[in-house]
Amino acid sequence: MKLKSKLFASAVAFTMVLSLVAVPVSAQTTAELTAQINSLLAMIAQLQAQIAGGATTEGASTTFSTDLTVGSKGPGVTALQQWLVGKGLLTMPAGVAYGYFGNLTKAAVAVYQTSVGITPAVGYFGPITRAKVNAVAVVPVTPGTTVPGSTGITTPGAEGTIAAVESSAGTVSTVYEGDEKAPLLGIKITSSGSDVAVQRMKFDLDQVTGNSDTKFYNAIYKKLYVTEGGNVLASIDLNSSNVIKDGSDYFVTISGFNSVIPKGESKTYLIKADLHSAIDSSDYNTTTKTYTIAVAASGVRAVDGAGIDIYSGTTAIAATPTVSATLAESATLTLSLNTSTPKKANVVCTGGSGENECDKLSVLVFDVKAEKDSVKITDWTLGVTKTGSGAATASTTVYLYDGSTEIANATANALGGVVFSDLNYIIAKDVTKTFTMKVNIRDANTTIANFTGAASSTGITDENSKGDSVTDSGTATGNAIGVLNIGPEFTLVSKSIVTNDAPQKAGTTTNVSTSTLTATFNIKIKALGGALEFGTNQSTTSPLVSSTTGFGIYRNGVAVTNVGSVSTSTSITFPSTCTATGYTNGCQLAEGSEVTVPVVFRIEGRDSTGGVLTTGLYSLDIAKLNWTYAASGAASYSTFMSGETDWRTADVSFP
Repeated sequence: MKLKSKLFASAVAFTMVLSLVAVPVSAQTTAELTAQINSLLAMIAQLQAQIAGGATTEGASTTFSTDLTVGSKGPGVTALQQWLVGKGLLTMPAGVAYGYFGNLTKAAVAVYQTSVGITPAVGYFGPITRAKVNAVAVVPVTPGTTVPGSTGITTPGAEGTIAAVESSAGTVSTVYEGDEKAPLLGIKITSSGSDVAVQRMKFDLDQVTGNSDTKFYNAIYKKLYVTEGGNVLASIDLNSSNVIKDGSDYFVTISGFNSVIPKGESKTYLIKADLHSAIDSSDYNTTTKTYTIAVAASGVRAVDGAGIDIYSGTTAIAATPTVSATLAESATLTLSLNTSTPKKANVVCTGGSGENECDKLSVLVFDVKAEKDSVKITDWTLGVTKTGSGAATASTTVYLYDGSTEIANATANALGGVVFSDLNYIIAKDVTKTFTMKVNIRDANTTIANFTGAASSTGITDENSKGDSVTDSGTATGNAIGVLNIGPEFTLVSKSIVTNDAPQKAGTTTNVSTSTLTATFNIKIKALGGALEFGTNQSTTSPLVSSTTGFGIYRNGVAVTNVGSVSTSTSITFPSTCTATGYTNGCQLAEGSEVTVPVVFRIEGRDSTGGVLTTGLYSLDIAKLNWTYAASGAASYSTFMSGETDWRTADVSFP
């Protein structure tokens, strides 16, 4: 009956138009006639909308800010038409694309203007009408989703296709309880033939044999997100209201977004998930520990420029991340050497409890990092070893520090091993702690004894927050610290290297010019524990640096033990503050005194017969420094700096 009445009303309106058209023009002006025709056309459009059962839900996907009229094009027109369709005021004919403001759109706007009392109702979408629409428009929201903006399709009328493939970029292989927005699956979608607006994705929630699909959403994952470029396009809560069972599989559909891919371009979408905060191991496949998430076959839907729905291929796109019931299950503890660990050096022990002792000498600094869970270290075995013939010994007490705070001390065995029992030291999740091992040195003498600290993951007993075992890895071995009770403290102040590219001169074997390589080391020397001598004072006294043993030569980063018959030489300049009487290029340095000495080493590029040194990148270092104990006349030396990059010059091309 309602349909009959609506049809009757349409017929009456149409008859009115015909009768109006039949009135002679002389009875009315052309303008008056046009106005009446437009009004009747608007009435007809309104009746047609009622016949179609015009929807009353208000909604718009944009805020209108531009005036629109016949001939206007673009996303704004598309949005207006979609709003008018949603109001039941406009029906887009089949095959007609959105985005062009024609007479149908004008008539629909006029109907709306009439319904809200806007005059004149001529179909012009201007400031008054825009304000009215913006005041009542709302953004439709699909439950469980967020709605982004849209750039709009710029290829109206064009038909297109999409191709979807998996992309592993940015995804993870393992997820953990409590994870938020963990990236599970990447989908790369490419458009062809037209701009396309991706508007929906349908997901298959695990089809792995042996798993319970329902646990995917009620025990493992609790929310899914569609993201692009770091932005959340849409999301949905995983629950029985949103998940649909179809046969033996469970699906969820995320819609309510509009992501435009320009013609011929691609976008990559990351499917992310929130996991339940507590996952029991019984809730996942204990064999594979995996749950597959897949974009279902034809699960990506988009709209092309012709307004046609298009879908991805027939093959599902899947990813199967490993599920860890707890982070604790994967907890790790990693040891590594800290860069601040003491460098190789000779240390004169005179400042301890006795004149030949050092108290709490640092021999090792190392880092320990706990990852994925907090870790409690219950027992810890470390070690300190001694080499060299010196009489110095490490005391039986070894100290362990966290930063500047002592956390434990223990007695070492005869081999230098020490066990810290019942330590119960907790390192928080993702925290790195820096530890220092210290020892007391006793009975140092004039012969060097070297001490080296070491820590290894094999010496750790630990557990995660649930009391289970932890995966430990890494080692940290310190540098050898040479200990004496009297000797010099050497410090490198500066180093440099230059070449003198003298022209090669032809001539006799005794008259051949050559380039030279010159390295300069400024070395600070401080006498500790007693007076020291440097230079030639008697037959048993060696110069500070020997031209044959005092330097290391490197070519292309490799040590060169012999540069052939080319000439090498060294020169040393002791300052006037040094007591030089009786010494050849040397001096005696009183206890506690210090001097800075420039030491120069040169290498000729040719030998006396004209032979040329092998060309390459050369660098030099100090390898050995000599001294003599003033009180006894006994000679000694230091070699700790040999091979250390801190004591080596830069590389230069030579000859």
